[in-house]
Amino acid sequence: MPEVAVIGRFQPFHWGHFEYVTEAGRHSPRLVVGITNPSLERTRHTGTDPHRSSREANPFTYEQRSAMISTTLARLAPHLRPRIVTCDLRSPATLRSSLGACDLVALTVYDAWGREKQAVAEAAGYDVMVLWRRPEKLVTGTEVRRRWRNSLPWDHLVPSGTTETIRSLTGWVSESSDQAE
Repeated sequence: MPEVAVIGRFQPFHWGHFEYVTEAGRHSPRLVVGITNPSLERTRHTGTDPHRSSREANPFTYEQRSAMISTTLARLAPHLRPRIVTCDLRSPATLRSSLGACDLVALTVYDAWGREKQAVAEAAGYDVMVLWRRPEKLVTGTEVRRRWRNSLPWDHLVPSGTTETIRSLTGWVSESSDQAE
């Protein structure tokens, strides 16, 4: 059975991400979930979307994002068997080292960043399947973080595994609420 990889920051893991991961899971229940920007040192800085590498756009640690994803998938998609890994997108070589020998990388493309990510995966030698190309995202991590920081309703935008992880973080709002988006 093939192993399919998905790649994302998941800052935080929201319903759009869940749609992406479960759609990839229709091609194989053996998933590699590559969490990008796992640390400051392994963050890709890009001109196509410079905000995505900023500290305010990456408030959750790799471990917190891994918990969001694993809790959510265990509850809502227990047939999937994810292997969650750090994903270094700084170059095709670091991407290959991160994901290993998976059979296919499944991506979604919304903008220039999605096309850049596709090019890196192809340059790393992966077969790439674009699940969909859309002009805009249904949910964005930026919007979830904005709502959370401004005490607006946000939990309807994320699965319960994400809600629980975020609510368990003591001090997250005080550390993040005065940072500009």
